[in-house]
Amino acid sequence: MWLSKGTVFEQEVVMRHPLAALTAGILLAASSALQAVDGSNPALTREAAPAPATLIEKVVRAPRAVSGPLPIGVESDVYCSGYIGELDELFPGSIVSAEKEKNQTFFMLGDIVYLDIGEHDGLTAGMEFTIVRPRQVVNRWGSITEVVGRVYRTPGRLRVICAQERSAIAEISYSCMDVQVGDSISPFEPIPVPLVRRTQVVTMCDTPNGKATGHIMETRLGETPIATDSLVYLDLGEADGLNPGDFLTVYRASGRAEGVRTILGEASILTTRSRTSVAIITLMTDTIGIGDSVEIK
Repeated sequence: MWLSKGTVFEQEVVMRHPLAALTAGILLAASSALQAVDGSNPALTREAAPAPATLIEKVVRAPRAVSGPLPIGVESDVYCSGYIGELDELFPGSIVSAEKEKNQTFFMLGDIVYLDIGEHDGLTAGMEFTIVRPRQVVNRWGSITEVVGRVYRTPGRLRVICAQERSAIAEISYSCMDVQVGDSISPFEPIPVPLVRRTQVVTMCDTPNGKATGHIMETRLGETPIATDSLVYLDLGEADGLNPGDFLTVYRASGRAEGVRTILGEASILTTRSRTSVAIITLMTDTIGIGDSVEIK
């Protein structure tokens, strides 16, 4: 009986192969016939393969259509950039000592420092101050006598932990570079990162627009050559109608061809003062250096 059942089973398997082949042949013929009748049907032709790419293209390109304002730079750009201020600015106090002064020359985030002002000067726990360090004097570009101001670096920020009558203990709460005994302090003021909308880049054939022009006077850390994302100091400020987020064209006038200028790139304003400002290089098409000109867009 086992052999009989097995024989019947084997016959059924053998008979199913021709049936499957016949069914497959019918389906294949039907598919070919439909393709011949309507070759444009994307569901039945090979031309349908690129269809998913259209969907992918839409997904990839969607963000490019967003025209909302974008931040120009990051928090450290505005708080660590320093500035060009008056020749001899006055500050309410300074760092006169530090907890680890015997073992350290420089101090960073988390270190404890001591100030020469206290409750008598209005200090209370929790107050924040920007650390300031006076540096070199800057002359107007092309002049050896006309002073624009002095570079002031901003190594970081500190927070008062407790205050005595004429002294205070503070912790370095934000660090851009090393902090030193002798650095001055100034009341901290929050500075937002500017939000900008990119504008059309000026070309070599565009004529000057008649707006205020100035020069790159110095870089934040004296780096040369200047590159994209470098921070630079300009001799244009609020008095010239400049505001954070404004764009400027960086260019160099031709020494021989009148009215011709080489477009070097673009810069955007991070912070402003009365007659000076700090900008970040956002686009560079040629080498940029100290002394190159800028024009408000």
